[in-house]
Amino acid sequence: MGIFLNTMKRILDVLHCRIEDKLKSWASYLPINGDNNSSTFGEQMNAITVLLRTKYKNYVQAIVVKLASNMQANRNTCLRRILEDTKEADGEAQIRERMQLLSTQLSDCISNLHETFTSQIFVATCRAFWDKMGQIVLKFLEGRKENRVWYTGSYHALGILDDIYASQMQRLLGNAKGQQ
Repeated sequence: MGIFLNTMKRILDVLHCRIEDKLKSWASYLPINGDNNSSTFGEQMNAITVLLRTKYKNYVQAIVVKLASNMQANRNTCLRRILEDTKEADGEAQIRERMQLLSTQLSDCISNLHETFTSQIFVATCRAFWDKMGQIVLKFLEGRKENRVWYTGSYHALGILDDIYASQMQRLLGNAKGQQ
């Protein structure tokens, strides 16, 4: 999947212009069939570009959904369950302790993504993954307005997740992260 997405992104960002220029020059030799070849060619190239970009985004999203699903598969790494188990006396330290397995799995997953994808795809995937984890917390809080404990626990959990992503991104990308 990594090779496929890396190739797809390279086609879109680097090779697309070269391919389009080459095909335009070839299209100029085709006989005109009452329609302007260059406008038809341009429309077809735009349709192909839109299709490739859509497929790329859908594949990244599918990867993120699968990664988040894998994180939630085990009771000890299920963020929703961790939040549900929050007690009033629990502070950040207790939540961090309960999230230890999730933190380790998340750190390993981010490292694996870094090894698999180019920097640009890695950053895009991690952003989408972070968003998905935030959606899990948000979905948990929907309809639970009566329990202030869950808000505090969710606040701490988001801080912990933010720390994990920030430290991993800094460790893996260093100063290159700011250039993305």
